[in-house]
Amino acid sequence: VGPLSERPLVLLADCIGLEELKRIIQPVEELPPAVCISSQPTVMRDVRILANLSALEQRRLRYEPEMPTYLQGQLRAQDVQVFPQACDTVDVLAKSFPHTYGKCNAMRFLPVEQTSANPALGRVESPALRRPRRVGIVFASNQAPGFHSVIAGVFDHLVAEKPPAELIGFQGGYEGLIKGFVMKIDAQVIDQYRNLGGQDLLCYSSEGGCLVFKDHLSAVTGTIRKQRLDGLVVVGNMEAQVDAAFITEACAAQRLECSVIGVPVSIDCDFPFVQQSIGYDTVCHTLSAYIGQLGCMAQATGRLWIFVRMTGDAWSHIAVQCTLQAHPNIVLLSGSKLHGQSLPGIVQHVCDLIMQRHEAGHDYGMVLLPLGFVQDITELRLLFTEVMQVQANGSYETGWDSIPTIASKLEHCSAALFDLMPRDVQFEICFGGREREGRHNHLSTISTDRLILRFVEIELQRRKDLGLITQDFFRGACHPMLHHARSALPSNFDCDLAYTLGWGAALLTCIGRTGLLVSASNLNASVQDWVLGALPLTSLLRTYFDEEANDVSILPANLQLLRQRGIIRPFSNLPAMRDRCGVYRGPLQFWGEATLDPQTRTTWFMENFPIQDPTSLLQDISSLAAELQSMMATAQAESRLYAVNSILTNALSTLDTYKALDASSRRLAQSLADVPMSSMVWKTNVEEGGPPRRSSSSSLLDSGCGPRQSHAWGRQLSPSGGRGGVG
Repeated sequence: VGPLSERPLVLLADCIGLEELKRIIQPVEELPPAVCISSQPTVMRDVRILANLSALEQRRLRYEPEMPTYLQGQLRAQDVQVFPQACDTVDVLAKSFPHTYGKCNAMRFLPVEQTSANPALGRVESPALRRPRRVGIVFASNQAPGFHSVIAGVFDHLVAEKPPAELIGFQGGYEGLIKGFVMKIDAQVIDQYRNLGGQDLLCYSSEGGCLVFKDHLSAVTGTIRKQRLDGLVVVGNMEAQVDAAFITEACAAQRLECSVIGVPVSIDCDFPFVQQSIGYDTVCHTLSAYIGQLGCMAQATGRLWIFVRMTGDAWSHIAVQCTLQAHPNIVLLSGSKLHGQSLPGIVQHVCDLIMQRHEAGHDYGMVLLPLGFVQDITELRLLFTEVMQVQANGSYETGWDSIPTIASKLEHCSAALFDLMPRDVQFEICFGGREREGRHNHLSTISTDRLILRFVEIELQRRKDLGLITQDFFRGACHPMLHHARSALPSNFDCDLAYTLGWGAALLTCIGRTGLLVSASNLNASVQDWVLGALPLTSLLRTYFDEEANDVSILPANLQLLRQRGIIRPFSNLPAMRDRCGVYRGPLQFWGEATLDPQTRTTWFMENFPIQDPTSLLQDISSLAAELQSMMATAQAESRLYAVNSILTNALSTLDTYKALDASSRRLAQSLADVPMSSMVWKTNVEEGGPPRRSSSSSLLDSGCGPRQSHAWGRQLSPSGGRGGVG
């Protein structure tokens, strides 16, 4: 078997004592005292012992991430005057961000050639006696692989400045940013977390959600002023970058010279105009390994169907990539119909597939259900809204005895559906994860995989009673994977990308740029060919007008690549659902020949993103417009002016027509999952007399795919509500 020190711990437990095993796993038993971050209130932080890390973690600490070598030389910043916008009502967005909207352009970093006339980047000196720069960093969203690699890139660039800049971290996410829980980050601290997963260094507290009220933003700007920050790096998902945009606006309104830079870290990979976010590669490879193992287990038993509930919205990019790598038999994604998908239709489709594989001699398989798919099922959405409305109009104790009372107040169809569900799932729908004050119901607490399995069993039993099935061959099991891989060790690709973007974020703070999201393009090429750039944070936002409240909210413009024009359906090259068998490609590799294969560093999202990226087309149109403008400026004949004017008039007419057609096609392709739950709340029979009618009260269903998925930020920063309607 080899030396004892090299044998797996699971085998050591069989041949050595418990105390000896503890000494091997945790060589240093006496831990140093925790470090006090704040005394009022008390905030303590544990001290990491390197000797207690696993052998893999210690080896990952020594990994040196790659980044384009030109970033360490002389650079110049090229402003991109024409860049895409996710919002089609830019006038409303401009009113929401009067101090920052349109004040900064997209940009990219280019090397300074020796013969180039373009000057190199100039650093912005810190005010007050030219003190060293002071930059803060905050983890602003839930866990994803790559947070520590980002902060390592920021730190390495800042210490390379002359004089070396200072980096401070805010403990606990937004709570630390609001209350000023700070810690100084030095080389001794950062070297204990390089390339490791999780958020141990700074942590993140979801308590408080986001920067909702004006008081929160005032506290943030107060912390920036108190800590004398020259820059603030906000690391997180799309919702966190909305907060970063508001922080930028608040700093500009108060004339604080602080550069606010966002870094895209999200397992959902839903940033518009960003080729791939940090963490997506690791999560897809890790989950694909889990799903592949489940497929092998189902095949080994010969008689097991596994229903896997995984993270992701109704158009989950994670589910697409995992399907391409692990080959489950069916993955349930949202459709393009506003009335949604019917529960009987979904169950019939799954049961037909089960019977087809039974006829082929395969009584096993896998079904993937992204977390947000349930929002596209009409019957379940109506049931959830009715349950929330019943509870909103009454007071019910959290317990099993309240479930029959709630069920008695539902509509007849919803009550019949509710009665078929497993009892513990009924409890999850009524009370699990529900915030009574905000009337939220989190999908992550509802076992939708058990719901689908239950209805599949009922349908197969019905077919057996009708004589369509002669034997009892079906056996199902559920396997939730909602939080798997969020704290996994980041892959080499994610380490390289996170380190590069962290370096770029620090570089942007040093040259005085603000209100930007750092990004990298050309990711499907080698690291040396990556192009580092940045986009305005306001280009990632969209507006939503609530007719009932007569209010405009600022929301993140999450990208759903499957719905974009020209995207090839990803599963067209896979075997038919009836003939698929699970594929296990092995665990995520960190060294060896497998890491050198370009296919292990590319994803379906990365390869198809350039198809829908309009940046190059916009630049071509801008060049043509500039050429026409030059022709008009140098025109010597009136006929040329008329000709150019006619061309521009026809172009505007074509653009208006295309915009109308695009809006119409978007409405036709809208799915039920796109409709907010507040638009589907109806009065139930808790009110005596009269037919059901639209409710003016709002209820929200939080998909749980990312933090604050259903929260809305208002257009104005009012003293009472901060950002308008908040879930």
